[in-house]
Amino acid sequence: MTGDPRPVVAVFRSPLFNPSETFVRAHIEGLRRYRALAVGLVAKGDEPMPRVLPAGGAERLALALLGRADALAARLRPEAPALVHAHFGTDGLLALPLAEALGVPLVTTLHGHEVSRTRTRLLLSGRLSWIRYALLKRRLIERGRLFLAVSEAVRRRALAAGYPAERTATHHSGVDTDFFRPSPAPPEPGLVLHVARLVEKKGTGDLIDAVARVEGARLVVIGDGPLRARLERRARALGAPVRFLGALPATEIVGWMNRAWLLAAPSVTARDGDSEGLPTVLCEAAAAGLPAVATRHSGIPEIVVDGETGLLSDEGDVDALARNISALLANPALRERMASKAGDRARSCFDLRERIARLEDHYDAITGRSGA
Repeated sequence: MTGDPRPVVAVFRSPLFNPSETFVRAHIEGLRRYRALAVGLVAKGDEPMPRVLPAGGAERLALALLGRADALAARLRPEAPALVHAHFGTDGLLALPLAEALGVPLVTTLHGHEVSRTRTRLLLSGRLSWIRYALLKRRLIERGRLFLAVSEAVRRRALAAGYPAERTATHHSGVDTDFFRPSPAPPEPGLVLHVARLVEKKGTGDLIDAVARVEGARLVVIGDGPLRARLERRARALGAPVRFLGALPATEIVGWMNRAWLLAAPSVTARDGDSEGLPTVLCEAAAAGLPAVATRHSGIPEIVVDGETGLLSDEGDVDALARNISALLANPALRERMASKAGDRARSCFDLRERIARLEDHYDAITGRSGA
């Protein structure tokens, strides 16, 4: 127990945390009227924050396989959580017995993949949590108190997948607009930045093909993933000016954003149906004053306003993607105008403090508390 009088939110994510999931850390660190306690199955880093994990493998398997959370709930009970908030529908299903053992409501944020993949694809994935979700998600839909979709596009998919309209709301995530902000230093000519986990839905292969067609363009790729080796071979085969940097901390990412002329996020729907929710990096780049070249995919048009804060093309249209990159690189006035509007949009619609305040309003509503 601590001397902190704020009500506790048990923020559940089975791995604490995957490197690409900065939005979970931002959620935990950003709460003001509530206090977060991280809860998960395994630790993937030495995060300097309070957290609760299963005591051992047997307890972990009891929750992951059997949905038994009594032991974990017993360790959490002295903190008297007001609610449990899980990220991703798969983890919402895992956290449901924990919330019920504690006698508190469960909030689940839907990020996209859990409502874009078909039941068959989930069952064939070979991943235990996805298979369990495909078989048992009706429990979550019926017993979860509130579902927050990260974009309106994800909300529409969730409703189509059976989530209840009266308990499913759109809640855009936010970014730290003090940390991600424009730099007075001049950017490097022709530098195109791509920050992504290197998986199919990120469209990195299309981007390499497009950059190879644009004179004067140089691509820097930040991120890692299962497709990295294949993408590096593709860039070499095309003779494309691409530099792969691997995963980097946020302090270095914002530095690269300040050096770039634009951010590219040409997301596509993967063959297994996987798609984006609303890529956090687009909000971060907008706050840093970067115009975007992206695709009309899932929630992307909710952050990138075509012709105003960036340029959009259809998924998989490499020619259009190359034309949009070329148009922005060749027109400094257009870049500057879009950079300014992108920053304005990020600060007005995606500021982390405002988004956290709205999230805490949701918490107040389901716990019966009065907001400050």
